[in-house]
Amino acid sequence: MVSNQTMIQSVFALLVALALAPPMITQEGKVRQQDDVKKCQPKVVKHGPVPKGSDIVVRKDEKVRGYPVISFQILESGEVTNALVKRSSGLANVDKYALEWVKGTKYNSRSGCGVIESEVSVLIHWMSN
Repeated sequence: MVSNQTMIQSVFALLVALALAPPMITQEGKVRQQDDVKKCQPKVVKHGPVPKGSDIVVRKDEKVRGYPVISFQILESGEVTNALVKRSSGLANVDKYALEWVKGTKYNSRSGCGVIESEVSVLIHWMSN
């Protein structure tokens, strides 16, 4: 048997969740959430510059620790801002190029959608000439 206290807490939690939820149905009765998700989904319009292999220099004291992870924000305009290295690759040049690549990426405009917090793992494909 469920106690009154547990039932009150459950009803309260449901009411709070409903009060905080965005309106899901328009006046026409169509589901709005799917349209918002589709409209607000960022899509890459232009990738940042890709460095040439000869530009990557490995210093004596550096050791590869993996691939870099870059965190950033996508503005409604599609511009990337506040990009920073969240996890280093261990190679300063690789981190620098990954950061510049992300900063140079442009997304579609999404007016009314707000700022999106994002991060990307930049995989490096090493090739020999």
